[in-house]
Amino acid sequence: MKYFVVLLLSAVLFVACGDESSSSAPDPIGEISSSSNDDNGSASSSSQKDSKKSSSSAAEKNSSSSVSGKNSSSSVVESSSSEFVLKYCDEGSLDTLYQENRTVYAHCEDGFWETDSIVYKPKEKVYPNMDSLFASDYEPVYSEFEDPRDHQVYKTVILSESYGSEDKIEVFAQNLNYGVMIDSSERMLDDTKVEKHCELNDEWFCNNGWGGLYTWSEAMALPAKYDTLLWKAASEGDGQIHQGICPDGWHIMNGYEWRTYTSSAGLDLASKSNWKLKKIGANSSGMSVLFSMRDYEVSWKSADFILPNESSAIGTYRVIVNDEYMWVGDQFHGGKHNPYYVRCVKDY
Repeated sequence: MKYFVVLLLSAVLFVACGDESSSSAPDPIGEISSSSNDDNGSASSSSQKDSKKSSSSAAEKNSSSSVSGKNSSSSVVESSSSEFVLKYCDEGSLDTLYQENRTVYAHCEDGFWETDSIVYKPKEKVYPNMDSLFASDYEPVYSEFEDPRDHQVYKTVILSESYGSEDKIEVFAQNLNYGVMIDSSERMLDDTKVEKHCELNDEWFCNNGWGGLYTWSEAMALPAKYDTLLWKAASEGDGQIHQGICPDGWHIMNGYEWRTYTSSAGLDLASKSNWKLKKIGANSSGMSVLFSMRDYEVSWKSADFILPNESSAIGTYRVIVNDEYMWVGDQFHGGKHNPYYVRCVKDY
């Protein structure tokens, strides 16, 4: 009889324990771990494996776990050591979370969501307002010239010598935009055609005042090899007259012309379109210089122009214009490979 009682009590205890372990627990909260995004707009997951075990009190949280809500079930299982282990997802399942500015891709590993990648939406292209491109608080004398090669029409402006002389020159009031756009990652090596780059690799900028960007040999209408070789014909210093890729009857604006006929105060040369707010005194010369673009709404606050003379086999002279000054100098190391703007001057 005692043996029967002992067996009966053991059976009751076994059933009670079985009922407790088979009861379902509330779902815990599950989250995708993520690291900060990199330059490519993606991020790798940080591991959650260190937190896979939890106390039984964690199982009392009343919520569901999933990346996007599709796999919302979680479970609490009893291990051989009688510890409760939280499972946030089903092994091998995949999920995607769509958010306002990113999409998160994840997979389930050992019961936890692991982030595979995060893809960020590309920034919207917001083009600058160009209504004030040629605006000025003064009255520059503008004319128009149509390039017979491609029928593009350019505004031109009359500049007077800075020191009170009666000498005048007629200059493009915007950058030359001649040639075929190629991707900014490609070098200008095709000598059978004129190639150009565009700001932010977007042809909109070439066609809306910025014009093309050219290496030295491309601007000079020379074979590409002269970006690494000295061009022997270049021997006239900063007063050299060279047509390059300018239209017939025009030549690349040289250092002497920049120094003599433009202001050393860069603000006098810079277009009002460089600023969203009104800039007093900007573009008094009518040159309407646009700064190079860092982003669709932010500029580098300066612009670089090619000059027709070399400083070395690989270097060229250039002009820098910002809102404080205009500077003429050389870029000795690798300057010929750098793409710059071109301004054309009517022959005289």
